[in-house]
Amino acid sequence: MIIYVDTSAALKLVVEEKESAALADFLSTSSSEGNKLVASMLLYTELHCASHRKLKGASELVNLVLSGITLVDLTRSDLMFAAALSGGLRSADAIHLAAAIRLQVDSLVAYDGELVAAAVNAGLTALSPGS
Repeated sequence: MIIYVDTSAALKLVVEEKESAALADFLSTSSSEGNKLVASMLLYTELHCASHRKLKGASELVNLVLSGITLVDLTRSDLMFAAALSGGLRSADAIHLAAAIRLQVDSLVAYDGELVAAAVNAGLTALSPGS
């Protein structure tokens, strides 16, 4: 099974929030069961930038979180498909969704309501452990 990890989820592994423990358990169990955790390279940028805003000196923790996720390059077609998606998603969310669709993931883990709704509308299973 392939599980796409959105920034709204990955950030909960860096900044403690009420869903953090449930998410960590879910991802750890999924990984140990042989499931593949993936995201686009956009996660790398977003996670580092968000952690700089929320926590000082969190780069080591961010890199640890990223080490457990296979990061794939974005393509020109991802960006073009993201622009064509309906639903009024913010740019980064549309790009994540386009990449997840291209990668034919089995599920997308996110905590952004608009992204979750758009993923379900696109035929993906969307999960928000602990919510």
